[in-house]
Amino acid sequence: MPYDSQGNFYRIHNWEQDRLDDIEIVSDRHDEEDDNFAEGLSQCVLRDGRAALTDNMNAGNNRIQNLKAGAASTDAVNKSQMDSAISSANSTITTAYQNYVKTVLGTIYPVGSVYIGTQNTCPMASLISGSTWTLVSSGKALWTGTGSNGNTTINAGLPNITGAFNHQCFMNWGTGTESGALYTGSGGSSTQNAGGSDGGNTQTIAFDASKSNSIYGNSTTVQPPAYVVNVWRRTA
Repeated sequence: MPYDSQGNFYRIHNWEQDRLDDIEIVSDRHDEEDDNFAEGLSQCVLRDGRAALTDNMNAGNNRIQNLKAGAASTDAVNKSQMDSAISSANSTITTAYQNYVKTVLGTIYPVGSVYIGTQNTCPMASLISGSTWTLVSSGKALWTGTGSNGNTTINAGLPNITGAFNHQCFMNWGTGTESGALYTGSGGSSTQNAGGSDGGNTQTIAFDASKSNSIYGNSTTVQPPAYVVNVWRRTA
């Protein structure tokens, strides 16, 4: 083999050394040297590509430049082709993922469902392309329904506070002034003394908190401490 393990060509004879060693120039030594040249040249890569490689090529950590784009399935590809293939694959994967997410999330969050979060905007609007989400008006607490009354609201309210008491007055019945939660009740009675004089009137003074503010009596519960979140309802 005219090449060593590193690909370096080596000669068989040295003519100058032969002269010093008093070795005559003979045809067999010339033929042996020329055959070595011929074998070495036969192992070179021809520029026109007519000869196929006989083993793997080691580029020695160097680049192969100006490589034409591959065409056949057994051709090498250049970086431009690889970049284009990666970009196309990423686009295909992204589209497939978006369609998958849209299908899955669209099944989980159909029209009429709600999303609860602390974000300023509903993330489902971008995850489920083409969907529309409407922010539920603020100041509403979640309330479980009966199945048929979804997407309705219940006005704020507090349990009512009521009460009444009777008092006796030594005067005829009259019309007083009512204000706030206090009012004159419908119950009452009058008595007379044995001599026929007025013995006094009993009149009901009642208390009704709803007369002061309609929020009282509008509910059977009291709003507990709450954690504020945003609620969006999918409308399309």
